Amino acid sequence: MLASVSCRIMTIFVGVSELCFMSAPVGQCFYCCPLEDTDIQYKLFTRANRRTFQIIPVGDSAALRSTNFDPRNPTVIYLMGFSEATTGVSTTTLRNAYLSRGECNFIAVDWARLIAFPWYAAAVKNTRYMGQQLATFVEFLEREGIRASSLHVIGFSLGAEAAGFAGKELRRRGLRLGRITGLDPAYPGYKLTSNDGHLARGDALFVDVLHTNPGVLGFPKAIGDVDFYPNFGEWVQPGCWIDELIVNKELDKFYGCSHNRAWRFYVESIENPTGFPATLCRDWRGGSCRFTINGYMGFAARPPMAGRMYLQTNRISPYGRNGP
Repeated sequence: MLASVSCRIMTIFVGVSELCFMSAPVGQCFYCCPLEDTDIQYKLFTRANRRTFQIIPVGDSAALRSTNFDPRNPTVIYLMGFSEATTGVSTTTLRNAYLSRGECNFIAVDWARLIAFPWYAAAVKNTRYMGQQLATFVEFLEREGIRASSLHVIGFSLGAEAAGFAGKELRRRGLRLGRITGLDPAYPGYKLTSNDGHLARGDALFVDVLHTNPGVLGFPKAIGDVDFYPNFGEWVQPGCWIDELIVNKELDKFYGCSHNRAWRFYVESIENPTGFPATLCRDWRGGSCRFTINGYMGFAARPPMAGRMYLQTNRISPYGRNGP
């Protein structure tokens, strides 16, 4: 058994950002740290507690009722990506955007110990476990009167894959998530799998996917009901060339600038829902498509939107070309 000190998660600050690090992976292997009950926590933020989270224990009805969770308000569940913390930039920026927009139950899934740096291969395996546990949490909410079909699960990178596994597990249990938004779903570790092995259409009633680093860190293929390709499917987003080649001093660029643009675009779409007009096209590079507005990427994406949609963005923030 590993010494307990080696199984503690540590936070390393680089610039203004943070990296979750462990000296051994968590999972099921002879050198792994064991899975623990506290590996996953569901941290609730609302307008009444914007900065201080309340934990929702799975299966505890009284504890849920003692929080600020309001079933009358929309519920968003966010799964962060590899090596992130719930105090990190993607979670806090997304949370603040939703709570600034209106009343909302924003649940940040803290699964940092399962996706800690540098154990990417173990983190890939743990996305299936995270999906199963999230399905159990959603089942609990369903029993409390919060319909699974009303929930919007958003995942970045590995978080998008875990969201997909939750959706598949819920289907096996007779429930359907309302919406999954995949923010550049992770590609390494998933590229050789079938639809059962990664986020795919059918994992929720509506699956929308943003592809900002296709074929590198993000999935290149169209896998959702609707798939958005900012800047027509280029693997490097405008303004990201230098940051793709070097690690920016702020670790929010650790994955690569283009990969992170997925959640940055989505956050901006919360604030400006019509900021990212997109056109439906089978293959933009074929040269047979003309740009017409067939829908909007991000927050405003809704069924019956379907197919591949393409758009352009600005190289710096604000990224949307359709101003508020």
